[in-house]
Amino acid sequence: MKRIGVFIDVQNIYFTTKDRYQQGGKINYEALRNYIRANGDLATFCAFTCYDPVRRTQMDFISALGHMGYRVVSKPIKKLPDGTVKANMDLEMAMEVLNQAPFLDEVVLVTGDGDFVPLVNQLCANGKIVKVVGPDQNTAPELIHACNDFVNLHQIQGILDVK
Repeated sequence: MKRIGVFIDVQNIYFTTKDRYQQGGKINYEALRNYIRANGDLATFCAFTCYDPVRRTQMDFISALGHMGYRVVSKPIKKLPDGTVKANMDLEMAMEVLNQAPFLDEVVLVTGDGDFVPLVNQLCANGKIVKVVGPDQNTAPELIHACNDFVNLHQIQGILDVK
């Protein structure tokens, strides 16, 4: 039985799915969990997201992920003086992956963000199997080239079936 760590870049998946599909950027996180666990391997799941504390739906989403068995690492968005919003969890995700990697046989990154290429390269150099589950047409080609295996997120059975 393999030990698999699954790390999800929630913002990346939300925005790339929203741009391409009609369900408002939502994916079925239970379908994702079931897909990863299909071989009976031991898998842990960690989702990284920012939230707006005044948006109750975002807090409900974070709670729902927790109830599904996802460990959720989150922080509030930052509103800058010019009105723009800063919401990025890449560093937190990379640090978590590096901290857990020694205890894992396989690392699964659920993202299409090419900023994770150096992380993938480091994991591979350390002998880890790295799988990327990324959004079709929106995953950075260099991320696909760096990993050991790429899976099109939007081809996972039931991933777009949301309520």
